[in-house]
Amino acid sequence: MINIGIKKEDLKFDPEFNTGLLQPKDNLFPKFWKNDQLNVIVARKLMRIADEVIKSLDLGIDVEDVVITGSIASYNWHSLSDIDLHIMLDFDKIDDNFDLVKRMLDQVRINWNKKHNILIANKEVEIYFQHYTEPHEANGIWSLELEKWLSEPVRLNPEIDIKTTEKKAEAMAQSIEHLFEVFKDGKFKETHEYAGKVKSKIAKMRQSGLADAGIYSPENLAFKMLRNSGYLEKLSSLKIEAYDKMMSLELEESRKVDFNQAWKQFLN
Repeated sequence: MINIGIKKEDLKFDPEFNTGLLQPKDNLFPKFWKNDQLNVIVARKLMRIADEVIKSLDLGIDVEDVVITGSIASYNWHSLSDIDLHIMLDFDKIDDNFDLVKRMLDQVRINWNKKHNILIANKEVEIYFQHYTEPHEANGIWSLELEKWLSEPVRLNPEIDIKTTEKKAEAMAQSIEHLFEVFKDGKFKETHEYAGKVKSKIAKMRQSGLADAGIYSPENLAFKMLRNSGYLEKLSSLKIEAYDKMMSLELEESRKVDFNQAWKQFLN
């Protein structure tokens, strides 16, 4: 079972800690990059991972490119950075129903990332599937196929609006905390539905910030705060757990939950 508990101290954001994560470094991640070129051993390992993923899908199409992006490919890397490995495909070659293909690949991505815990230089590999013409907002994109930068990272010195960022992040954290209270009351359907709305709201918040002010927008940084603090993982876990409880059948007179007993069983 997945531990979905929230500790009270998790609700407190540390401005110094979060600001430290978000501030740009003087150099790219040294274990990956030398003279602005990706370590050959790292590149080979990442390509092997991408190849294995594609072979397992048996799609019958060629990969357009495999790229790494995100903070690990920029001056914004930090202790919690992971490796965003994007497999670029032409979704139209898989099926005419673009949305169906996207949902299918999203589910493959989620299942793969849940199942695997591959670390390179203590950084976790996370795969993504992306339509090859889809625009991607990032300060640094490296092509593993072409062995060069598609978008070379630039060290910026932005003014980070930490107060607005924290305010947005804390508002979302409070919504997640409320979900746990609803779950404890045995309202599993309500928990599942509201969790979906909160996830959608967080995604829209981030997209809006990226479109308006880029990667240093308060909305995008609030998303990163929530992710770095473990809230997004807890939200996803709670949504799954609520669904499982909602679809389970208990042949009892009352559906009222003894939460303490259920929690003990859950932890075991």
